[in-house]
Amino acid sequence: MTAKMFRLVFTGAASALMLAGCASHPPDPAGLSTAEADSARVTSVSAVDCEAFAKRMTAYAEAQRATEQRALASAAPADSLAVSSGVAEADAGDDGEDADTAPPILATLPLFSVSQSAGQLPVGWQPWTINRNKIPTRYAMAEVDQRVVVHAQAESSASGLYVPLHDRDAGMVRWSWKTSGIIRNADNSHGPREDSPLRLFVAFDGDKGSLPLKDQLMYEMARLTTGREMPYATLMYIWGGKRAEGSVVANPHTDRVRMIVVDSGTKHANEWRCHERDLRADYRKAFGTDPGRVIAVGIMTDTDNTKSKAESWYGDIALD
Repeated sequence: MTAKMFRLVFTGAASALMLAGCASHPPDPAGLSTAEADSARVTSVSAVDCEAFAKRMTAYAEAQRATEQRALASAAPADSLAVSSGVAEADAGDDGEDADTAPPILATLPLFSVSQSAGQLPVGWQPWTINRNKIPTRYAMAEVDQRVVVHAQAESSASGLYVPLHDRDAGMVRWSWKTSGIIRNADNSHGPREDSPLRLFVAFDGDKGSLPLKDQLMYEMARLTTGREMPYATLMYIWGGKRAEGSVVANPHTDRVRMIVVDSGTKHANEWRCHERDLRADYRKAFGTDPGRVIAVGIMTDTDNTKSKAESWYGDIALD
């Protein structure tokens, strides 16, 4: 994977979603319509007890800090910054761009809770813009409920944060999040109303040459339009407004993005929700095949389509 691909890996995907008509949904198994198939593809409900979850995440954070400290102790002074940022490598792209201008490709996800600078995101989390004409969502570090988290505020806006990762196997993903309320007129299966107060993305590598011609044309159109490569496939966890928890929703513009509703409605608004998901099992349920390697993770709060407001908070995200 080139540094150019990683620099805004999700931007290409998000921009492609706005290319109306560039992808159509193939018939789902058993001849079901897209809506019927979405209802048929249901994953397990993933919410777990947040108290037990917090203990596991504390242990995870301590283990990660210990690993970084050992690496720092054995690293040469010039390498210390890269090691402390979790950077394993930051290659220059084959388009001739300097490594200094490309975001680092990390071995692990930087934790929000260990951020040392008030208001600033941990080193490694990169902003990404869907469209220059869209208002960006505001993201900042904040201390909420005795924890350091990312505070997201959207007002008719859409943008996100992401971390490019060295290829890794699809294992477990764990995270916590909270929102002040749902976007009442949002509908994630309908393009003009496809918004969510909380999203977590996982991007996967794969053989694009094996995809149907229509998908290959979509990838090429996205590359020509944005100048960037799209990931082979993207699995997205969302807080939905209407769909039942566990529902798998096909993106209304491209079949290479599938959404899983892990929280829904207002029942748990203003509460921390903690989740543990098996990426391999979810990918199989969403796409019907085994996943490739994980290449990036991101978050997004967006209200651009519904012209609404949303306020949300993201806790630490961990990959096992």
